[in-house]
Amino acid sequence: MFYSIPRFKLLSVLLTTVIFSSVTQSKSIELNKEQRKEVIEGISKIIIENYVFPKVAQKNANFIQEQFKSGKYREIIDASKFAEQLTIDLQKINHDKHMEVRVKKPQKSQPEQMQSSNPYLEYLKQEQKENYGFKKIEILEGNVGYIDFRYFSGFDSAKETVDGVLKVIKNTDAVIFDLRKNDGGSPEMVQYICSYFFGEKTHLNSLYWRKGNRTQEFWTLDELPSERMPDVPLFVLTSKYTFSGAEEFAYNFKTRKRATIVGESTGGGANPGGPIEINELFSINVPTGRAINPITQTNWEGTGVLPNIKTSSTNAFDKAYLLAKSSAEKYRKHK
Repeated sequence: MFYSIPRFKLLSVLLTTVIFSSVTQSKSIELNKEQRKEVIEGISKIIIENYVFPKVAQKNANFIQEQFKSGKYREIIDASKFAEQLTIDLQKINHDKHMEVRVKKPQKSQPEQMQSSNPYLEYLKQEQKENYGFKKIEILEGNVGYIDFRYFSGFDSAKETVDGVLKVIKNTDAVIFDLRKNDGGSPEMVQYICSYFFGEKTHLNSLYWRKGNRTQEFWTLDELPSERMPDVPLFVLTSKYTFSGAEEFAYNFKTRKRATIVGESTGGGANPGGPIEINELFSINVPTGRAINPITQTNWEGTGVLPNIKTSSTNAFDKAYLLAKSSAEKYRKHK
């Protein structure tokens, strides 16, 4: 999943992932010097034109061009290893975990019926099978609601599932969101879920986009189909794998002192973007924007979201649950 992409762009990105695989999944493709040069030149042009930080983009381009000229890539003939090394070298300069070079997945011959199918519908069906990322919803002893979900869906149809999930836990006296295996997704869905837990209209996050030099603000929504839970105690579980949009979710609550974050520091990816094709073999994910929190005026890029209560990912639930039960008891007394 790619964080902070407007919904229509998010779907485009998700569909692109059907075509592009991660470097570890691609079959071995051998490259010659001219092909490596073409990729270097393509990346340089793309990031200079699109990366949210122009000066860093230029440094990135200069660095990989110098690496090429000095012969650092001479022995790398495997496409996957080349993509890996380029990703390492780019991130060495920009420290941006969202920038990644990928190799195209080899196209397989498919039956005509499959080729004519609608990829949007196929991806939608897949998310529906996964309950739009919601893995487990429970009411724990002590009347504590527990929600384990793995990504923030970009489909509008997912909101109905979100509403159903929140209806299940609406009468609980504390809520635990488990984001330890959540790798992000749609900023609109982050906004939608967060809106349920604030009473007053609240500025959650902003995204600055290099293209158009514009800033997009995300506020809690004025209207929701179900009741809000503005005062219920909240706890968010995190791990080093919690990434991107999931980090924004935790950061939104932490900076507003609306939830207690329990677990590990998160992955540290706050710059939104999407894949751009380099040539017939490679693509690169380029962050074209950056998050700006209205409270801190910065974000979690590189540092991750630091928990209020630091503990291992394994112990995070136990610690949060003890706190949640205690908070639930106090909450019941003051309802």
